[in-house]
Amino acid sequence: MKKSNLIFKTIIGCLIFIGHSAFAQEKKPNIIVIVADDLGYATTGIYGQDANRIKTPNIDRIGKEGAQFTNAYVTASVCGPSRSGLLTGRYQQRFGSYANFDSQRGPGVPASEKVMGTYFKEAGYTTAAIGKWHIGDKLPGQHPIDRGFDKYYGFNSAQTDYFNSPILFDGKTKVLKHDYLTFQFTNEAIDFIGAAKDKPFFMYLAYNAVHGPNQAPKEYIDKFESAGKGDKAMLGMLSALDDSVGKLLDYLKEKNLEDNTLIYFLSDNGGLSYWYKGSNAPWNGFKREQWEGGYHVQYMMRWPKMIKAGQVRNEMISSLDILPTSLAAAGIKPSKKDQLDGANLLPVFNKKETQVVHPYLFWAGSHVPGADARPATDFPYKKDDAPPSWAVRSGKWKLVQMMDVGPPMLYDLDTDPTESKDVIKQHPEIEKSFKTEFAKWFKDMKTPIAWDPKYYELLKTVK
Repeated sequence: MKKSNLIFKTIIGCLIFIGHSAFAQEKKPNIIVIVADDLGYATTGIYGQDANRIKTPNIDRIGKEGAQFTNAYVTASVCGPSRSGLLTGRYQQRFGSYANFDSQRGPGVPASEKVMGTYFKEAGYTTAAIGKWHIGDKLPGQHPIDRGFDKYYGFNSAQTDYFNSPILFDGKTKVLKHDYLTFQFTNEAIDFIGAAKDKPFFMYLAYNAVHGPNQAPKEYIDKFESAGKGDKAMLGMLSALDDSVGKLLDYLKEKNLEDNTLIYFLSDNGGLSYWYKGSNAPWNGFKREQWEGGYHVQYMMRWPKMIKAGQVRNEMISSLDILPTSLAAAGIKPSKKDQLDGANLLPVFNKKETQVVHPYLFWAGSHVPGADARPATDFPYKKDDAPPSWAVRSGKWKLVQMMDVGPPMLYDLDTDPTESKDVIKQHPEIEKSFKTEFAKWFKDMKTPIAWDPKYYELLKTVK
């Protein structure tokens, strides 16, 4: 009898073990999208930062333990429209978002647009949006809690005070006291993961570092005494961000979650011009511009279970790809009516050769100098026929036109990453074909939500 009981218990134990193993193999991945703010391309070690200036071992871990992309882009060179494209997986011009006006002074992303939280909540995930929102929350259905996120802790603006924010909310309740925001957002993220328990989670963790105001805890500023006066606070902000990323990664490891957690790390746009020389290297220009420095960003992915460590990928990819890639990882199929513009990146990791993910990428109207400080009715600046700002990239070629700069310019980014040698006169056929592709793309884009309609009409003249 005892022997029979032992055999029976052994069989049951084996079945339970097999069941748990099968469950573990089939369990949907956790997904974390980490977005830094205004982080220049060359400000982390893995992307060429000078280790004598600052070390970023924790951010670097994501790329070293996963994949680092060298030809990655966001959809705009400023925060609001860039985040609008990232969160929807659609070119933000499809719903009329062209500039920060649309999220700052205008209505932001329409409530009719589906964002990441909704996809994953509908699929049974526990979801959170933590940090900078900046795509609108004033109209019904726009608040993160109403857009599929179970937890929201953050602010809806371009920037806020790091130590005493007057616009910080926990859900829909105003927060009166908080830690240094970079640390506060990290602790909120860890609390969310801990509460998720065995349920798969999706988290959009949008730090406002290293966006202004340039504030960091004193002990972090003091670490960079030898740096220039203007750099100490900015480097302190980056160091605090790196420590926070490390704390999050360590927590995932401690809880045995890292193998089946897909992590992205990228910046929402390029760095600012007042950072130290070379912070956007090798690209030309900075945030707010159509030059490469405006939207060619650092972009990393880590998923130990599926992505082999140490990869450096040269595919031309976009922040638009984050949503479709995450959906594919989770086994979620978007419908055709969702009309996503991104691509699933997972197949590229099985290939040695560089793959064509996007034949073309497009930019239009993301910003012109001084736009945040001027009313929309001031555009165009100099005269009614001033050229609009737009760009097209395909392969090594980039065609770009900047407002008030003049006619379009063509660059070979393989040989000229600084966009210093305009070769448009030597390749009129590329100018013509790129303009044709831009016109085909732009015909489906909507009138700006809050920006000057004249600008939209000018973009329609590109042929």
